[in-house]
Amino acid sequence: MTSRRLSSLLLIIVSALSAAAQINIERALNVGRNALFFDDYVLAIQYFNQVIELKPRMAEPYLLRAIAKYNLDDFNGAEADASAALNRNPFLPDAWEVRAVARQNLGKTEEAIGDYRGALRQLPLNIHLLFNMAIAQNEAGLYADADSTFAVLLKEYPRFDNGFVGRAQLNLERGDTAAATADLTRALEINPSSGQAHVLRSMISYNSGDWQAALADIEEAIRLQPSHTALRINRAVLRYNLDDLNGALADFNYVIDADPLNSVALYNRALLRAELNDNDRAVADLNRVISMNPNDLRARYNRAAILAEKHDIEGALSDINAVIEAYPMMESAYGLRSHIYTLAGDDRKARADASRSMQLAQRPVSSDNKHHDNTQRQATESDTAGNDDNTSARFDTLLTINTDSETGPQQKFNNGSIRGRIQDRDVKVEIQPIYTLSYYVAGTANDNGMLDSDIYVREVADINDSRSLHFVIHVTNSLPSFTRSEDIDRHFESIRNYGSAIAAGSPRAIDYFGRAMDHMTVHNYDAAIADLDKALELTPDFASAWFLRSVARYRIIEARRGEVTDITSDNTEQQIAARNRLAIDQILTDLDQAIQISPRMAPAWFNRGTILLMMKDYDGAIDAFTRAIEIEPDMAAAWFNRGYAHYSLGNRDAATADISRAGQLGILSGYNLLKRMAR
Repeated sequence: MTSRRLSSLLLIIVSALSAAAQINIERALNVGRNALFFDDYVLAIQYFNQVIELKPRMAEPYLLRAIAKYNLDDFNGAEADASAALNRNPFLPDAWEVRAVARQNLGKTEEAIGDYRGALRQLPLNIHLLFNMAIAQNEAGLYADADSTFAVLLKEYPRFDNGFVGRAQLNLERGDTAAATADLTRALEINPSSGQAHVLRSMISYNSGDWQAALADIEEAIRLQPSHTALRINRAVLRYNLDDLNGALADFNYVIDADPLNSVALYNRALLRAELNDNDRAVADLNRVISMNPNDLRARYNRAAILAEKHDIEGALSDINAVIEAYPMMESAYGLRSHIYTLAGDDRKARADASRSMQLAQRPVSSDNKHHDNTQRQATESDTAGNDDNTSARFDTLLTINTDSETGPQQKFNNGSIRGRIQDRDVKVEIQPIYTLSYYVAGTANDNGMLDSDIYVREVADINDSRSLHFVIHVTNSLPSFTRSEDIDRHFESIRNYGSAIAAGSPRAIDYFGRAMDHMTVHNYDAAIADLDKALELTPDFASAWFLRSVARYRIIEARRGEVTDITSDNTEQQIAARNRLAIDQILTDLDQAIQISPRMAPAWFNRGTILLMMKDYDGAIDAFTRAIEIEPDMAAAWFNRGYAHYSLGNRDAATADISRAGQLGILSGYNLLKRMAR
């Protein structure tokens, strides 16, 4: 062989290896994007690590890994990876933005503002970038800059209700309550369902002493966000101020039932129970608070007072002594201890403490002390330290807490690629997701051993009974995300084991199906489809394989919404839509095959209805959901989606009945939709 022929052969081999590596890189990137879109951040990071190891000069895997790390609250890691992406390609608006929001979370507000400016140089009028920068400027105390940014934002997007809410927060920071109220009123004119606008306006009314107005807004916010326990705590405080003690107690009970470790609700309920002379249960609540935080001196102060009423002198003295040790200048603490000593018959110590309390009460308050007192009035549930003057008011009053509805960074990236921690600040009613086959279910076991989001399908039960697969299959539309790398590793190991069995000869359809299940688990949908194709070639009447392939195809459509591209990308919406139309036809064909083989496969009927609903074929969707309900009368998702379809057609009575039934079966967002339908 001549040297020229050898060189040519080597060149061909190197080119082939390079092409294979490129294919593997693109595959790993695509699967990583899938995992990212479906909130499996730990899994996504593993894929992006592989790409970075092979192609360290690529910008995109660093950006994608930054997004995954951000969603895992690794803000330092997100900042570092976003910087690495920008070093490789400065024309990635998402990289500028993810670094900005990471830096905001790290307290690097001015640097975050610089990053928002970097993104805005490429997308000058992007709504989320403008909003986030205005919020960052407000946080940095750059009120004039924030006001200018809000002015640009609201000029370009005059019906962006969150923009008015954000500017209202800015106006409150500047002490302009009237301007804040005007902005909130405008926000609610645009969107009456703006939960944060109602919360913020409630706070303004509360601070001005207009408790009825505050209650009206907080109740509206609760109707919009019924599971938001912080809102119920604050409504309870308002009800207490309005002498609705039973209503306040009901709210505290609701919160504690939902969150037994909510120390604020427990503390407040204890004070309310004490006022109602229910001392035993008041002490029980305070005991729980103190067991969670032994240094909670508010709780110990109030427990001392209640124990004194119960003539538990030793317990009362132990608590009040701890308070006085921390607050040696707190007059009410000495007054309480004087009372305890009187109950104990120790008149000498009682007189000494009474005298000390009187001296402290008559002590002039310095300007510094006034400053500290004003600061203390803003204390939250975790704050029990600080200056001793006038602390007693903080020790025997109910606590309110932040509601998380205050306007903050939208964290909504310009191309909508990030999910999980990205939240619309308003409650958003969405149709229920499709069902799939999965090794994991987000739910808890019920009396019959199934999970609360698990649906029975005979064909799947037969597969499980045969013990043909490495893991048990569930039918669910509620999937958890991976949190441990070892869980991921066992599915990669399972894929390798199936590969060895298939390579050994005479592969069975169930082997391809099992490997497809593992590929689905790690979000490699293309590989899953390839294996399901093989399974169906071998066993054409394999209903579960038809069903699973339809889900894999649907997941690819979903994940395409999560594609991250730079601003020069030619991957147009029209191209994506054309691919999606073809895929939807294939999905419906697969579902029809599954239904033909197994007419009582309720999840297949549900998925068919959901696809038709998304295509706005409401009549077809209603028919499919009806068939699913006939098979599984307690399928809450089918009731909800059928109600949504009826609502879309204007069938208000039918929609109300279906959505109400879905709410009874556990879909709480149905009640929000019912409220909107009633307007």
